[in-house]
Amino acid sequence: MDSERAHAPHREVSAAPPPMAASRRRRACILVVDDGASARESNAAVLRRAGFDVQVAADGLEALARAVARRPDVVVIDVSVPVMDGWEVTRRLKSAAATRDIPVIAVAASESSRAQARAAEAGCAACLAKPCRPEELRAEVERQLDVHRPRPRRRGRAGRV
Repeated sequence: MDSERAHAPHREVSAAPPPMAASRRRRACILVVDDGASARESNAAVLRRAGFDVQVAADGLEALARAVARRPDVVVIDVSVPVMDGWEVTRRLKSAAATRDIPVIAVAASESSRAQARAAEAGCAACLAKPCRPEELRAEVERQLDVHRPRPRRRGRAGRV
């Protein structure tokens, strides 16, 4: 028995590997921007629990600087942050070559058609109403990652016999 153990490769029992979406999530960086510490930390905690790397900012200027420096995979921004509002941050991100492809999820006081229209005009990929429900926030971030992240190439049937 001892000789069998000595020659057998060590194998640990573990859970099945995470699905592809979960492994992509772990590597994704999300920038959460809100001047309200409670909302900012609540949204950040939801996304961290979902496996994301989360960065935070408390105002628009800080958000812009972090987005340029870190190039997050998704930005979640309250549109009424101080110094530079979320609409202007989004316009600036979308006007710069280095950040124009980062999807921005606006968080507005309401889901009104006006808020939706302003989000579209600024270049936001989506607009959520405050307060964000955890499952809605997580689902929208995952949706934006699925839409905007490059997918690995798959071989077509032509190469098979």
